Amino acid sequence: KVRNLAEPAFPATVGTRAMAATEVVLLVGGTDDTHVLGLAKSALLQLMPTGLVCRARACGDDHGSYELETAEQSAIIVAFARAGASFPATVAKSSGAPVVLVPCAAPEDNIAAGAIGSVLAVGTALAPMARVSVNGVEEAVALVQRIVAFASAAGASSASASGSDATAAGRSIVQAVAQADLDLAMGTIDVVEAAQRRTRAYLPLIDAERQRMGAGCGAEAIPTDALPGAERYVGKVRDVYVLEKEKKCVLVATGRQSAFDRHLASIPFKGQVLNQISMWWFQQTSDIMPNHVVCSPNPNVVIGTKCEIFSVEFVVRGYITGSTDTSMWTHYKAGERHYCGHNLPEGLVKNQKLWVDALVTPTTKDKVHDAPISGEALVAEGRMTQAQWELCEAKAKELFVFGSQTARKAGLILVDTKYEFGTDENGNVVLCDEIHTPDSSRYWIASTYEARIAAGQEPENIDKEFLRLWFKGQCDPYKDETLPEAPAELVNELARRYVLLYELITGSKFKFDYSSLLSDTTGVETPDEKIIRDVKKAYGAGMI
Repeated sequence: KVRNLAEPAFPATVGTRAMAATEVVLLVGGTDDTHVLGLAKSALLQLMPTGLVCRARACGDDHGSYELETAEQSAIIVAFARAGASFPATVAKSSGAPVVLVPCAAPEDNIAAGAIGSVLAVGTALAPMARVSVNGVEEAVALVQRIVAFASAAGASSASASGSDATAAGRSIVQAVAQADLDLAMGTIDVVEAAQRRTRAYLPLIDAERQRMGAGCGAEAIPTDALPGAERYVGKVRDVYVLEKEKKCVLVATGRQSAFDRHLASIPFKGQVLNQISMWWFQQTSDIMPNHVVCSPNPNVVIGTKCEIFSVEFVVRGYITGSTDTSMWTHYKAGERHYCGHNLPEGLVKNQKLWVDALVTPTTKDKVHDAPISGEALVAEGRMTQAQWELCEAKAKELFVFGSQTARKAGLILVDTKYEFGTDENGNVVLCDEIHTPDSSRYWIASTYEARIAAGQEPENIDKEFLRLWFKGQCDPYKDETLPEAPAELVNELARRYVLLYELITGSKFKFDYSSLLSDTTGVETPDEKIIRDVKKAYGAGMI
């Protein structure tokens, strides 16, 4: 039954369910409507001074459900719903909770305001529903206070939520993701913590993909009938298929994780993350520097123009740090004050910001060993011309400054990165390979950087160092013939960190196939098969 505010408030006890006098759940469907979120936040601010325990929660979409937590099972629910939303009735029916419905419509949207009565707000014998006027936050707050005044404590019952996804696990993940988004919109957590919470909720999906991959790398070899005439080169992470006649390359990003010059593990979704982050950055920076990308027919795949790559990696730094033989801090700590053609000042300390926004410190790209090199030396060695060096140095700086500014907006510090440039068949210099990915870049958490540096601590990072340390603690990864298998929880955590950086950098949620990951996959096309199918279709369509 739908009641109006003018009618008597809920009785103290509804059926077998009693209502608490101190708990209120403010519930929204999706988290994509700023008007709805604004109304919920206004209600929260008005209710909190009353001494009530208020929790903002999200279903995930307008037609989903919400499973009450133990602490919420005797609460009053205030539902903020757009026209046509069914979640208030679904939640009322499944939970038995009393619901106060606030129909929501933007003031300028006369059509929605006129149709708001279509909100599916049917109450039940166990959970009647009271509907206030459109956008009636003040009325809802007053009604909650009236309910509280007459409520009495008693036991509570709970019911399982039903969802629109294939499984209960999928519904739980959707709800957790929506909750993180809502908490961010309500201002109770920042963008980094919201992404941390979302990606922790993804762990069942990540583990399912890890089990599906088994000993594979997430992207098996493409057969010759899909790419006739292609020559395959297997790298540390990417498989590269070169088609000389077509002047194209097909780059397939895999889940291979390497360190100590050997393979450590296969990481779920790593290939998709690396490829999609690169594609996002290539699109964002195409006005700064043209790139080799033709198209991306699959999340793991990019088709690019075949280029002659300079035998130089353009490492660009905004901070002095690192521990490898080629890192700036390693050389500085050893007393060197001339590095890659730059005179370094005295008094620098590890992890501090440099005196410039972008310092280009090239390294050679050789088969045996990479080494720092100056611009003057790499031109003298014939690795590129003076004009090419000057162009690449300027563009590397511009790309890094843009990347740093973009990362800051996402709560990250782009510490350092590397770029690769090459020439196409017409001699034009273009950006190649990847850009600002977790594998080619170092990222720190911006919000904790200053405090940790002041305390003499290392910056908070999102990287793979913890997996390297585990192997070093279990064996000698440089000398032992056979390495132990990486624990599932560490593999899953590294995959989560890759997805975390994807969501922070791009501002988009990573796309999972819930149905294939959380249900019987018999007869379902695998990601490996999709790669082959999509590449074959791209070749047949003349895209390669």
